[in-house]
Formats: sequence, C-alpha cells, structure tokens
Amino acid sequence: MNKCLRHQPRILLSQLGLPRFYAAVQAEPPQKKPAPRVGLAHRPDPKSVKCDYIGPPDAESNLRPYVRHYDDEETRLARSLRLKRIEVEAWNTDFWTRHNRRFYEEKEDFMRLHRESGSSEVSADQMSHFYKAFLDKNWRIHMMYNISWYLKNLDILTLAAGVQLQRLLALAKRRRST
Repeated sequence: MNKCLRHQPRILLSQLGLPRFYAAVQAEPPQKKPAPRVGLAHRPDPKSVKCDYIGPPDAESNLRPYVRHYDDEETRLARSLRLKRIEVEAWNTDFWTRHNRRFYEEKEDFMRLHRESGSSEVSADQMSHFYKAFLDKNWRIHMMYNISWYLKNLDILTLAAGVQLQRLLALAKRRRST
C-alpha cells in the first residue's frame, strides 16, 4: 500500500510566492517545527517517486495534473485502477481545455463586438449577460459532462473498493500464516 498517501497529505505550496512546483508534504519529526518544502520544478518520473504528486494548475484547463506513483509489485486490479484514474484525468483535462478555449474565444468576440459598436469598455452587467448566455448555450454539454463524470467516478470507486478488499485479504492471509 502506498503509505505516502495514507499518512502524508499532498499540497502545492503556492502561498510562498515562489514559482509553482510539483510538491508533496514530507513528514517531519514532531520535535522540529516543519519547514515548508517546495517540490520538483519539473514533472517527476512516476517510477522514481514514492507517492503521488500534484502539479501546478494547467494553463489551459486550470486543473492540477497528477503524477501517479506505482509499485513494481502492483496487482492487476491496482494497475487497472491507476490506469483508469490516468484515463479519466486525461479525459477531464481535455474537456476543460476545450471548454475554456471556447469560453475565452466567445468572450473575446463578445468584447470585440461591443468595442466595434462604439463602447470603450464592457460593463459588468453586460458581461453577466454574456456569462448567462454562454452557460445557457452550453447547458447540454455540461449536463452530459456531469453524467459522464459521475459514471467514470463510479468506475473508479468500484475499482478502488476492489483494490482495498484485495489488500485486506492479503493482510489477513499474511497474519494467518504467521
């Protein structure tokens, strides 16, 4: 089992005002005051890390990418869970990248049309009408995304429950043999 995830929370230390990095909180001895640690400047190799890493937000999708750790001894079920998570994260990133790109293009068009009509600035009230129109126009896409997202998460939860059951059975088997 990945003890790093079970006992140590993962965070991104962006409040320090430093460049954004992939980071994980490392456990400090209790007698010392924990010093903030900043992780890696580049995406780490999944084979070389001992726990999952969360990266800085992607510029286009605004989602934080994961680098998933995996053991050489992972079971077939644990491997399918890890691959399913990676697949769902890629699907999610692709959706939000396309959505955000469409949003910013339409927003630029909206602002350009207002500037061409003689308005120097677009008011907050006018922008709220744009936001409402954009959401109304894309409600079906968002509804289908939510349904797909729930189904994909149900698959992940089912696989995760299977992995946990498998680990519990292996632990019980080890205890019984000793």
